[in-house]
Amino acid sequence: MVAGIYFVICEVLVISGIAKILSPLPTKSALSTIGLPSTSSLVRFLGLTEILLGILGILMGGRYLPIITGALFAFFSVFILFALRNGQVTSCGCFGATRSPPSAIHLFANLIFMATSLLAIGVDGLSSILNDQPAKGIPFVIAILLGALVTYLIMAFTPRLLGRRNVT
Repeated sequence: MVAGIYFVICEVLVISGIAKILSPLPTKSALSTIGLPSTSSLVRFLGLTEILLGILGILMGGRYLPIITGALFAFFSVFILFALRNGQVTSCGCFGATRSPPSAIHLFANLIFMATSLLAIGVDGLSSILNDQPAKGIPFVIAILLGALVTYLIMAFTPRLLGRRNVT
């Protein structure tokens, strides 16, 4: 079970990384607003790092990739804390052009992702996991793809919807 959730987290990293590469401005703005270094090339490098870490986490698993993934989510958690305290950050930049304000949902999700990544230390890569799955792993792959989609939708749009509800 931890392997499946870890793979979902890795897929979310890939989605987030692609979004940062395609649209670095929201992340750049968020970093700048809280006083962190912020250039488009730095944001794109972060996006590339997320993509590589996500893909390698899925393909290889192991001891070190989940630790690095957990550390990345620890950084994201601290970033969200600073963004929430700042109050000026209008978009966390988590998913590029998808404007979602930093929220407790982001903080909670990043902390859960960090903990899950650390629990996944020693998880095998996807091909090894699929060998133990029924129906050649097709239901497992569908489940982790849908899990990543649902996680993305929750993280990208729920804070915005909740913000609208509080305004009206």
